[in-house]
Amino acid sequence: MKKKFIIINVFMVLLINVYSQKHSLGDKLNPSPSEFKLLGISSKTGVANYKYIKPITDKMFFGREIGDIIIGVKDGHIASTIYNLIPLPNDEGVPSSIIDLIQSSLPYPMKNVNGTWGINIDNNTISLMRANNAITFGKDRIIFNSSVKYSLLLNK
Repeated sequence: MKKKFIIINVFMVLLINVYSQKHSLGDKLNPSPSEFKLLGISSKTGVANYKYIKPITDKMFFGREIGDIIIGVKDGHIASTIYNLIPLPNDEGVPSSIIDLIQSSLPYPMKNVNGTWGINIDNNTISLMRANNAITFGKDRIIFNSSVKYSLLLNK
């Protein structure tokens, strides 16, 4: 179990540190109003969700621009990250190149359920989907989401 946890965390740290702003699950974060705008706080989990408001110049997954970054914080630690990627003109759904890249770093295969790719490993969840909804601020985006397992976030 520890090996799987280490693999997923190393993957997430490398992916986030190499390709985008540095926000990794478990890191401490005290969101400042100059960098983050509070979007809301979940009444069930107590996770406060913030939108990163500074200019984003980094790219992810083969040069795709990051449209928005949303960070979930609970008890001063990052509990979730959402990267809304701007699709390339020829992208359909979640491109297989992205799926293949992520899959190559995981110990188990991701599953595709109605166009949403995902995997749960120990206490972490990774999902990818193509959407145009409230999470993407009404824009067509490829959503890359990583989070701590939902049941661990529930207020008790």
